Amino acid sequence: MKVEKRLNILAGFDFGLLDDEEFGEDSVREEIILPILRGLGYGHSKPNRMIRSKKLLHPFVSIGSARKNIYLIPDYLMEVNDRYAWILEAKAPSQELLNTSHVEQAYSYAVHSEIRVPYFSLCNGREFVLYHISKQNPVVHFDLRLLPSCWDELLKFLAPENVLQYDFGLKKDFGLHLNRLGFNEFKSLVFPDVPITFIGKIDDKLYTFGTGLTFGQDTYVATFDFDSKVMRQLRGKIPDRAFDALVTPIEAAMKQVHFADAVYRVTIDCRVGDKLAENEDEIFLPLWINRVLD
Repeated sequence: MKVEKRLNILAGFDFGLLDDEEFGEDSVREEIILPILRGLGYGHSKPNRMIRSKKLLHPFVSIGSARKNIYLIPDYLMEVNDRYAWILEAKAPSQELLNTSHVEQAYSYAVHSEIRVPYFSLCNGREFVLYHISKQNPVVHFDLRLLPSCWDELLKFLAPENVLQYDFGLKKDFGLHLNRLGFNEFKSLVFPDVPITFIGKIDDKLYTFGTGLTFGQDTYVATFDFDSKVMRQLRGKIPDRAFDALVTPIEAAMKQVHFADAVYRVTIDCRVGDKLAENEDEIFLPLWINRVLD
């Protein structure tokens, strides 16, 4: 299907209708989302098709002693040449899109083991928001009244010939992943046998280490921050020489101790942090260690 670059995909639509309480989610789908998807190059048949209401088995739910099949159903799943490419969730005009559980919901569809796509988006008729699973903030966000001026940007990310090609070069961060799934509400998350290959001392009250973790079918990079109290709990779990070096006060630059001889594993109780960190290569959300468990 050839992509048609129209000046205004929604030409003639009266945005005043969005204030009518009768104009709900179904109307957003038919009057706004469907024309946008068709304009981007998606139809009801292959190779670039939109799949409506695909059932996904809920990965976490069991009821009593018997497992019951509970399904998640994304509104739209786009497929390009037999590969899933991105998902879109429709919301009513009265629904907020940013910083809500709707983002968590759409993200959970995108990373579901049956889908695993790089992009997820939300549209309420007033706004269009597009996220990449590796970034905290939207990669595209605009008022739909500005669609003509944003159309080329949307094509750059979501046109069938582009959507599976764009690569941010970011590692998948475990803290961001948990935050997107809503685990930031939990004050205690226990992870057994977390490998430690180094510990960095940022100052006399703040320590950190990073490691790789497997969650489901994906591998993530996780950053764990902790204070001097937790550092003392690592006595006997890492070599004495390394422990002594790390608890010695530092004067200026950050100190790092690498364990070249072995990987040391600990079981930790932690929570999702609330401060994003960034370097020249990536954005990440450290987990905060509450305590080290025996």
